[in-house]
Amino acid sequence: MIRKALVAMGLCMVALCYSAPAMADNIHLCDINATTSCNAGSAIPVFSGTTTAWAFGTANSGETLHIAVLTPVSDNSGNFGSGGNLWNVLGVTPTQVFPNFASTLSQEQLATGLNPGSFNATSFTVGAWTGSVTLGQALSLPSGPIGTIYIAFLLDSSGNLVAVSPWSSSLIFVPEPSSLMLLGAGLLALGGFARRRFTKD
Repeated sequence: MIRKALVAMGLCMVALCYSAPAMADNIHLCDINATTSCNAGSAIPVFSGTTTAWAFGTANSGETLHIAVLTPVSDNSGNFGSGGNLWNVLGVTPTQVFPNFASTLSQEQLATGLNPGSFNATSFTVGAWTGSVTLGQALSLPSGPIGTIYIAFLLDSSGNLVAVSPWSSSLIFVPEPSSLMLLGAGLLALGGFARRRFTKD
């Protein structure tokens, strides 16, 4: 009985250690033009409970910071799919090559293993751009389902797209580590109980 209590306490301690909200890394903005796309890289995970991110980039005045939110859809009913252009969907000019649907899908699959048929793309305005290369600008991310991708971009005073975060700086919503730990601990416990019952029989 004491051993069971100690094991339960140990599992609780491990879960508590991993239950603190994970800090998201920075969203770095890169300068682009009509024919340049950012280099691909690894997605930065955003865990449940993480709502604040930081944007770093060139310190230009008169620009506004925006966040594109790409929510995966199992079929092709989303507004951003194969052959589509994200910036057309968001009503942003000039349209850019990055990101296209193929790169977005690849990013989703690498980060979460999901294979959506399309994405529902929306955006929201954070406000005046106040960040720089060395001083980040804080922003709050809306909650979304597993696999939601967040991309930062800057518009100038005329509404033209002047910078967008590369894939190495995109944020993607993934399961929280503590949730996975609790699930794993529960499955191990169930496996242990089942084994004991079978050995008794």
